[in-house]
Amino acid sequence: MTGLRIVLVTILFSYLAVLVDASEQESGIIQFDQTTYEGARQNWSVSTSEKGMIYFANHTGLLVFDGTTWKLNNLPNRTIVRSVKAHKDSVIYTGGYMELGYWEPDEKGNLNYISLNSKASSYIDSMPNMEFWNIAVKNDYVYFQSFQKILAYHNDSIIPINLDGSISVMNQVNDKVLVSVRNNGIWEIDGEDVKPVTTSNELTGTTVKFILPFEHSTILIGTAEKGILLWNGVGISAWNESWSQYFIDNELNRGYYTSDKKVLIGTLADGLVVFNKDGEVVNKINTTNGLLNNTVLGIACDRWKNTWLALDIGIGFISGNQNRSFDIQRLPGTGAIYTSAIFEDKLYLGTNQGLFVKSLDPKDSQVSIVPETQDQIWNLKVFGDELLVGHNQGSFVVKNGKFNQISDEAGAFNFVQDPFNPNLIIQSTYNNLVVYEKTEYGIIRRNSINGFANLIRYIEFDHLGNIWASHMHRGIYKIQVDDARKNVLDSKYYGQEVFGQDHSIHVFKIENRVVFTTGDKLYTFDDLQDSIMPYEMLNKGIGKYSSSNRIVPAPNHHYWMLGKDYIGLFSILQDSVKLIKEYPTSIFHNPLLVQGFENLLPIDEYSAILCLQNGIALLDASVSNNKVNLIEHFKPVVRKIELRNPKDKNILLPLNTSDTEIRFSYNTVILRFSFPFISGIPVSYRYLLEGLDNEWSETSPNPEFRFERLPAGTYNFKVKAVNQWGNESQIYNFKFEVLHPLYTSKWAILFYTIFMIAALLFFRRWGIRQTLKKEQMQHEKREQELIRLRNEKLRNEVRFKSKELANSTMAIIRKNEFLIDLKTIIKKHKNELGSRYPDKYFNYLNSKIDDNISSRDDRKIFENNFERAYEQFFQKMKTKYPELTSSDLQLCAYLRMNLSSKEIAPLLGISVRGVENHRYRLRKKLNLEHDESLIDNILRVSLQD
Repeated sequence: MTGLRIVLVTILFSYLAVLVDASEQESGIIQFDQTTYEGARQNWSVSTSEKGMIYFANHTGLLVFDGTTWKLNNLPNRTIVRSVKAHKDSVIYTGGYMELGYWEPDEKGNLNYISLNSKASSYIDSMPNMEFWNIAVKNDYVYFQSFQKILAYHNDSIIPINLDGSISVMNQVNDKVLVSVRNNGIWEIDGEDVKPVTTSNELTGTTVKFILPFEHSTILIGTAEKGILLWNGVGISAWNESWSQYFIDNELNRGYYTSDKKVLIGTLADGLVVFNKDGEVVNKINTTNGLLNNTVLGIACDRWKNTWLALDIGIGFISGNQNRSFDIQRLPGTGAIYTSAIFEDKLYLGTNQGLFVKSLDPKDSQVSIVPETQDQIWNLKVFGDELLVGHNQGSFVVKNGKFNQISDEAGAFNFVQDPFNPNLIIQSTYNNLVVYEKTEYGIIRRNSINGFANLIRYIEFDHLGNIWASHMHRGIYKIQVDDARKNVLDSKYYGQEVFGQDHSIHVFKIENRVVFTTGDKLYTFDDLQDSIMPYEMLNKGIGKYSSSNRIVPAPNHHYWMLGKDYIGLFSILQDSVKLIKEYPTSIFHNPLLVQGFENLLPIDEYSAILCLQNGIALLDASVSNNKVNLIEHFKPVVRKIELRNPKDKNILLPLNTSDTEIRFSYNTVILRFSFPFISGIPVSYRYLLEGLDNEWSETSPNPEFRFERLPAGTYNFKVKAVNQWGNESQIYNFKFEVLHPLYTSKWAILFYTIFMIAALLFFRRWGIRQTLKKEQMQHEKREQELIRLRNEKLRNEVRFKSKELANSTMAIIRKNEFLIDLKTIIKKHKNELGSRYPDKYFNYLNSKIDDNISSRDDRKIFENNFERAYEQFFQKMKTKYPELTSSDLQLCAYLRMNLSSKEIAPLLGISVRGVENHRYRLRKKLNLEHDESLIDNILRVSLQD
């Protein structure tokens, strides 16, 4: 590599390292605004813990970040929090406006606040508007610093620390608590005692902003008026004096000395400046390259050397992994970048919007479009002192800052130097293969190669001089051309019959051998057999990269393989294949790769510029991924174990719960996790619920897992974190058992068994009773049937007897009517014959007739028949009406038979009027009212039991 090339590479690396896009995690700087953490915009202080928790004194409460999730904890009185100090994650001390206290996590992970105001009320009330700006912990003393007084919390009591003067700052310096008293030097607090550290006049009239530990037991004192001072135990001198005016102008505010001996200075006007121990600037971070705001109110570093900034607006994160293998720069407005080139100390970018150019000077971040280059740029290639530009409207050349067209052949895809004619350049286009020639006047278009016209994207020469051309959409052509590169001698097409497909086939070269990519595996041309076959050695050597769709050569036998999921750098020399570095394409998510047109520009054997949409990435394969691989030493940490029932009631379990039994009614299980390793590289999660699933889930950025209505059984929940490089963490296990519902428990089964036995016995007894009842009912039914038949028989007999009674009654009526008529005739004869009809005979006949009309035998027969037809009638009448005579009973019987007075008269041998008179007398005996029916009364009596 030439000296100029080395200089350009060095400048470009520096440029990308400084001008990284702050909104992206790949840049090493992340910004969190209030929409992310859902708190107030101002954060006054920050403190980190050994377990990886980050605590912020937010304007509205204590803000906690566990590496995955933010949570805001409000004070009970909703006042502001100014300071925070984490003490081993078991206690987090906070101070604010007229408020001091501490937070303790319970077994379920919730922070509970304990106020110390009741113990400090006498001091707080005596000094209105007291605010606690700093907190320090030494041994079993906790010190809360306000500008007026320092209060120490010890043995559950609040003790004032007496200092003479206004207190500007208190900082913990290694194992000491140092305090700056305005115009009275720096003092050390030890227990309840105070002793001077330095009362140098150099501090008189200054406002001390911070006190930091430094090299060899010295301390750095940041002042608003004199910059940073160094106290070596004897005297005070200026530190990094060349920056003193900068510190004064930009109002230094907070400081931090890191474990890797860097001095972090936070200002109120220009963000953060990072120095090494010698005072040389290492980095400068502000709103131009990553921060939401330039006012730094708090600084802290976590166990992984990441830097956290509490800002006036939002929160800043600076990854401790500064030895990064890639950096991303977003270039809004450039569009999708298809190709790039370093030419004439500038970086040229060919995009779908045109040709853009930017300086390699790290101080110049401007990107501008080259005039008259709008439209699609396909290829940029440097040949000597000229830059060839393959444009949608033709080909152009850039030289000495000028842009000139050298061909109007549309769709200029690829430029390849002819290995057999070094002065010639062959180009593929939408239609033809075009030949360019390098002359003393520059590169000019010479001719189109006759005999072949097609849409060709890539071309390569093999060692025999054949041109291999890959079609934009289908197959490969082998083209033989004459030595003058003017005519095609022969061409052959390879597609489905060779590759198993006729699309997405491209041609490249590895170690001077043509290689074909298919998105499945690599093929090569065997000139001995004059055929294309799978490149087995290389397919085996590069493994998953055999599915790459583009190969870009780099210096010293190195090759970049660009695939769908990974980009890898390989060293390939003869039969030796070695993977140098790989990059998962998922890390380039904003901006994204240009899908289907992935491309990069090798700078040297290890570094390259990757083309993205509206951006570029600088890849440095020489950098180790040790920081990335640290994920393997950690496991996810559970932050919530929640059980829910169908009515959405919940139970929170202690976070140390293991092998727990869960009631079936709460069989919805929710678990939330964080990952304690914070590196600025995003992690996702994969889980496996043994007992329900057989395979690990796909990765998901969501740290919360919810399992609805799990069936009864034993489960083992496993979760692991996976970063974008595919590295996996250790596995967290949570075993639990969802108990069978109460109705399927052993006691329930015993109860069911007893119940079933009792039920069987009951139903057996009930069955027997039902059978007996049925038999009884059948017996009663038979009895009722017999009774019905008997009654039917009786009714028939009654009907028969009634008929007999009626017949006999009618017979008597007819007989009596006949006898009466006969008596009338005899009487008529007597009257006509007179003495001729002797009285003896007349009287005899009348006597006989009268005897038969009132015959007792007929009456007896009638009474017997009537008694059969109407059981107990006479008895019932006599019982109710004992004064009735036999003639009265006889009349009642005739009325019971519903006979009229006219029909009754012959039966009684009296006139109809006599019957009416008899009925009248009977009504009186029955005590009937005038409107009561005689017959109805007789019927009621006869029907009574």
